Amino acid sequence: MAVCVLCRQRKGKRLCPALYNVICPTCCGTHRLKKLNCPSSCTYLKQAKALEMAQREAEWAQKGSERAEIEQRLTAFALEEAISTFAAEHPDLTDREAIAALQAVQDAVEREVMSGIPHEPNVDGRTKELALRILKNAQTMRQRIGIPHNVLLARVARLLTQRAMLLSQRTRDGQGYLKAIRIDVPPNSLEQLLERLTSA
Repeated sequence: MAVCVLCRQRKGKRLCPALYNVICPTCCGTHRLKKLNCPSSCTYLKQAKALEMAQREAEWAQKGSERAEIEQRLTAFALEEAISTFAAEHPDLTDREAIAALQAVQDAVEREVMSGIPHEPNVDGRTKELALRILKNAQTMRQRIGIPHNVLLARVARLLTQRAMLLSQRTRDGQGYLKAIRIDVPPNSLEQLLERLTSA
C-alpha cells in the first residue's frame, strides 16, 4: 500500500480528489477544507459534514424546543425574504435557481463550520448573486438580533431546499416555490421585521 503523500509516515488509505493521490485518514481529517480544497463530491467530506452538522444541530436543539423553533422561523424568514426580493427584481428567476442558491449557501456554511474559514458559495452568475443576497440577509440578522449562527443557517437552508423542491413540482412554469414565498414573505420586508423585534 502507498504512503500518505502529506505526512509520508502512515499508509495512504484514502484517494483524495483534491490531491489526486492517496492520503491517510489522519491527514484527511486534519487538513480537510483547510490545507486541502476538498470538492463537494468527496465521499469523506460528505460523511464528515453530515456527522459534524448532526452533532452541532443536537447541541443547538438543547437550548429548548420553543426558542429553537422561533430562531428557525426567523432565519427562514430572512432567507426567503432575500429570495422573494431577488425574484421581484428578476421576474424570470426560476425555482431551480433558487434551489441551487440555497444548496450553495448550505454547502458554503457547512464548510465554514468544519474549517473555521469563510467560504464563497460555489455557483456562478445570477445564482451566485442570489446566494450572496441570502448570506447578506443572514449577516444583517446576526448584527441586529444575534441569529442565525452557522449551524442554524445551514439547517434552515437545507430545510428550505426541501420545501422548494416540493413546491416546485406543483406548477409547470418552474416557479411554484417562488410564487408561494411571494405570498408568505413580501419583498423588502426584512427591515420591518427587524424593527419590530428590536423595538419590542
